[in-house]
Amino acid sequence: MNYYPGQVLVHSHHGPATVSKIIDRKVGKGRQRYLKLDVHDADLSVGVPLDRAEELGVRALLDADGLREVFDLLLAPTGEKDGVWSRRVKNNADRLRSGDVRVIAGLIRDLTRWNQEKRLSFGETTMLRDALTPFVAELALVLGVDTDKATAIVDAAVLEGTRPSMPRAELAAAS
Repeated sequence: MNYYPGQVLVHSHHGPATVSKIIDRKVGKGRQRYLKLDVHDADLSVGVPLDRAEELGVRALLDADGLREVFDLLLAPTGEKDGVWSRRVKNNADRLRSGDVRVIAGLIRDLTRWNQEKRLSFGETTMLRDALTPFVAELALVLGVDTDKATAIVDAAVLEGTRPSMPRAELAAAS
């Protein structure tokens, strides 16, 4: 992937970010190029080695096909719930750390539905918030809506089985 200043990307753990500049840093006896990413909706800048950016989970925004996949996952049946809390939390933490938007969509679906059945523990509620924040920020950006509307769209998909209607023009813009 080619990177350039002003480009909007997604950091796997922080969500949408803009490349503010590409800089050279002295690392040991050599030099290494870094992307400086300014995270949206946070007072945070992240430096990512250019040659490891994709490996570290930096990717382009969801396109139309990716958006369809994500909503297919949000609408899919709930995953199996491990009855042992500690194993369930470890498994869900691994899903969150994966940084894969599709895995995280499944995590959001499961935690949201489980929360409707029986209130989640404090740790699981925090995990749901940590998964939702960057996910919703990316959806808002791709769909051209604010984060409250994007949250409502996710909730409607997960809890009501409602697939958002997106005009062709919107989907083309998401590509």
